[in-house]
Amino acid sequence: MQITSHIFLLLFVPLALAGYYWLTKTPRQKMFFLLGVSLIFYAFAGLPMILVLVGLSLATFFLARWNRFGWGVLLNLGALLIFKYLDFGIENVNAVLKAVNVSFAIGFLKLVVPLGLSFFVFKHIGYLLDVQQKRYPASDDIWAFATYSAYFPQISAGPISSFKDTGGQFASLPERLTGDQVRSSLIYISLGLAKKIFIADTIGQLLSSSVNQVGGFTGIIPAWYMVIAYAAQLYFDFSGYTDIVLGVSGLFGLRLPQNFNNPYLASNPGEFWERWHMSLSMWFRTYLFSPLSRSLLKKWGSDKREMAQYAANIVTMTLVGLWHGAGWGFILWGFFHGVFLNVGAWWKRQNRTLPFGIERAILLFAVLLGWALFMSPNATYLVYLYQQMFGFGGLGDFKQISDLLSTNASLTLLFALPIAFSGMAEAANFESKVRINRYVLIALGLVAAIAVLMIEGQTSFIYIQF
Repeated sequence: MQITSHIFLLLFVPLALAGYYWLTKTPRQKMFFLLGVSLIFYAFAGLPMILVLVGLSLATFFLARWNRFGWGVLLNLGALLIFKYLDFGIENVNAVLKAVNVSFAIGFLKLVVPLGLSFFVFKHIGYLLDVQQKRYPASDDIWAFATYSAYFPQISAGPISSFKDTGGQFASLPERLTGDQVRSSLIYISLGLAKKIFIADTIGQLLSSSVNQVGGFTGIIPAWYMVIAYAAQLYFDFSGYTDIVLGVSGLFGLRLPQNFNNPYLASNPGEFWERWHMSLSMWFRTYLFSPLSRSLLKKWGSDKREMAQYAANIVTMTLVGLWHGAGWGFILWGFFHGVFLNVGAWWKRQNRTLPFGIERAILLFAVLLGWALFMSPNATYLVYLYQQMFGFGGLGDFKQISDLLSTNASLTLLFALPIAFSGMAEAANFESKVRINRYVLIALGLVAAIAVLMIEGQTSFIYIQF
């Protein structure tokens, strides 16, 4: 069940809210209700998948209580490796065997990846490491931890939050919401739906068409158009998802962390990752980059401080790429951003500056080069895309360019790009900078209603596949 489906928006959430506020009184009752609703939601992904979620949640809870943190991390990583990466590993082993003329090939398992596996596994690992580092004690409330692990708006694609922040709210869930809380939550949902349905899905129609394939476009202009369109689609799709999730959570009295802060306004690589998928960036910074850089610094000595940071950046970002998917395109994308972060860190140490506009232009150019890696389904497409981006096909055919610019996607991009660079593309910024009155609320209500009417079937979010 997608969160932009009619069944979710018009049936599941209203019924869940009705039961939440009419049938429960105490925070404890509300927490149990959220757990039940979350398991029902997850059952739509397939009943066997619940066993993975529940099994890993229970194991993580008890292993943390028993101070078996390493076993807990290995168990969660093992599940992630088996379900998400084992066939990728088999594919590469078979390729090596074939290259050395070995006729034997390993069979693929073709396991179905449980919904949100990458996200709830990272929540579990973060919890285990937090408790191990004594950032807070292990929970003695198995039901609170299970609710935190399975919480339904968050489980599909985050944002990733800590047990201290999210689980700690279960003890003080409000009996009723204030008018301001309801208003704020509905603003988030309305803007999230608008970004997803009006912008991301419209651009996605072009990117999923026959035009966006090898030979479907030729030349510099069409190639860069495809990458820019993908950059806009991915951003509005994922940030739209996050706004909806934060809005729905707000209706249940829960606060989740922000995940985006106008990333295309960044002026350097480090700032970009402080603004893009912020909860994932924070997770990798806390649990991988910081301990790895400290370990390398201790091993190599203080005179190799920069080298320790550079190595930690490369390893961290390469694994960020691998986290996104079992494919070399994702791995190369992560490695590319690791190198780019190092270039940015080196440049900063030179105490040199460039005009602000040039810094931002260089960043956007590099980010778009990275999105070309990220969006490519295979090596053939990637090579072709880069060839066209760098002039091997000329500027492009005039008729093809004209046809592209006359599509709904182009009209949507014309509208969407100024929003992406406006500083108000996130619901949090919109709410803080726009004077919210009855007319704005009516307009947002109409936007949400039209967006819901435009939903066709189960419209999926890009990041759910990760």
